[in-house]
Amino acid sequence: MKELRIIRIVLAIIFFVGAVAYLAIGFVVHPALKFVEKAQIIPSSIATCLGAVIFWFVITLLLGRLYCSTVCPVGTLQDIFAKGRKLIKPLNKPYSYRPASKMRFYILGVYIFCVIAGVAAVPFWIEPWSIITNISGDLHPAAERVEWIRVGIGVTSGIVAGGISALLIIIVALFTGRGFCTDICPIGTALGCFSNYTLYHIEIDPDRCINCMKCEDICPSQCIKVVSRHVDNSRCIRCFDCGHVCPNDAIRLQINRNRRATPLMSPTGKLSTDQ
Repeated sequence: MKELRIIRIVLAIIFFVGAVAYLAIGFVVHPALKFVEKAQIIPSSIATCLGAVIFWFVITLLLGRLYCSTVCPVGTLQDIFAKGRKLIKPLNKPYSYRPASKMRFYILGVYIFCVIAGVAAVPFWIEPWSIITNISGDLHPAAERVEWIRVGIGVTSGIVAGGISALLIIIVALFTGRGFCTDICPIGTALGCFSNYTLYHIEIDPDRCINCMKCEDICPSQCIKVVSRHVDNSRCIRCFDCGHVCPNDAIRLQINRNRRATPLMSPTGKLSTDQ
């Protein structure tokens, strides 16, 4: 996965820089920057250009939430600020596994309802492209003036919204890594719903794992539990950092499933032998 991680980082940098340049300055910088917006799921669906939506649906079914680690600019923004954990002594500690929150599904439900009902306030605050639009707008308000007016707010309110969005993303990234992606983002939650049907999964090989905990310590999604050789693929954003630090090539992106380290109890109370 080390090669996949390098490719992922390169793509994330390209799309993040392209998104900020496109939103803060405009596509007059270079017309080709328009591709950044067209590659996003929500802007493409709004523009009735379903090509990107279908593309990412297929990619998610094949590889999982690769969209979150490559194309989504808010995801990359979190990665940047999460590095600041090392500079703050109380936060300078490894990540650890967190159980999945059900709140993400409630947020997704509210988001879908607001989109259907035409209520722009909720998507304005929690949809990734809207968030990066607001933040970039603080760099060049005139470039986003039309967008802010479209959702019914003025330039001043848009600037404030951008500042608040940036502050919230910074706080979430410092304390939880990719917590916005795993617990709040409706797009990430929707993509995670397909995790049980994806062709490739992140799996821990129980025969190779030496319990060094490096993969769990570095996982920004906090979805790896080494003790039970478990990876919550619905929250995994495919950053491939885990494979990069694993000293024994025990955690991999693969098609087949591995047997759990701790057998699950069947409904009858007997140990299940299913994989």
